[in-house]
This record gives sequence, structure tokens and C-alpha cells, in this order.
Amino acid sequence: MLRLLTRFMGLLLLAGGFIALIVDGTRSLAGGELLVTTLRRGLSEAAPALYQSLVAEMAAKSALDLAMTPLMTLPISLTLGALGALLIVFSHKREADRYWRR
Repeated sequence: MLRLLTRFMGLLLLAGGFIALIVDGTRSLAGGELLVTTLRRGLSEAAPALYQSLVAEMAAKSALDLAMTPLMTLPISLTLGALGALLIVFSHKREADRYWRR
């Protein structure tokens, strides 16, 4: 049951990443230049309260700030796609050892 939920969440994240890629692509075509929505901008527009609490937490801990700053500049499509792919890969069953692989 947990494997099914993990795979479902992975598929939803992968679909979200693909949708973000399509939105960025259409904005780029309409604008005539490459426009990419970063995780920082997307999070600040979608969930401002969560973004403000994350910024306050990062300001309190400098080690967290050093780790999160490069992550917040990644495109949303790349972030969601990578997380979704990881969840899908981790949800697969490990193949049983065959007698010829021993």
C-alpha cells in the first residue's frame, strides 16, 4: 500500500514538473526569450506564508541558508521532475536473485 502511494505521489510530481515545463516553454515563446520559473519565485507566488516562514528559518540558521540558496534557484520543472522520478524509482520492488546471478 505504501509503495502504491509513493508511486502515485511520484507520478503527480512528475506530471507537475511536465506542466511547469510546458508553462515555462509557452511563456518563453510568447516573450521571445528564455523565461524559467525558479523554485523561489514559484513558492513565493503559490504559498507566500510558507515561503516567508522558510526564509525566516533560513535566516536563523546560516548552514541551512548555504544549502538552500542554490536549491531555490533551480527551475520548478527540474525540481518536481527529479523528485517525482526518484519516488517512482524508489517505489519499485527489488528483483529477486535468480540462480544464475549468484
